[in-house]
Amino acid sequence: MTPTHHSPAVVAVALLVAVLAAEAGGDESDCSVAQTAFSECTGYLAGLDDEVPPQCCRGLGDVKDLAPGADQRRDLCACILSEMLAVGKVDSGRAAGLPSACGLSVGFLPTSPDFDCSLIP
Repeated sequence: MTPTHHSPAVVAVALLVAVLAAEAGGDESDCSVAQTAFSECTGYLAGLDDEVPPQCCRGLGDVKDLAPGADQRRDLCACILSEMLAVGKVDSGRAAGLPSACGLSVGFLPTSPDFDCSLIP
């Protein structure tokens, strides 16, 4: 048998896939996903958009699916809270009503800048 030689491109792609797969399992990437998904909602929460954008509701659905356990819900709450704080002005009433406006039940979304994510069950 002759040894198989892989082209540098094949090796590079395989390495990239391995790195991305390793990153996908970590909490940090879930936080990034949650922040990106929630960023679609920030215009509405800041009062810049009159209606909740459909992308916001899709993003909230994705975020909800990332948090099956209490620890994940608390971690994602903290990630979303940091995204809210980066926006600056947030309408707490809009934040509290966001899940129902999207037709979702998401009990771990922060509703104000001083929300305590550690209290999420």
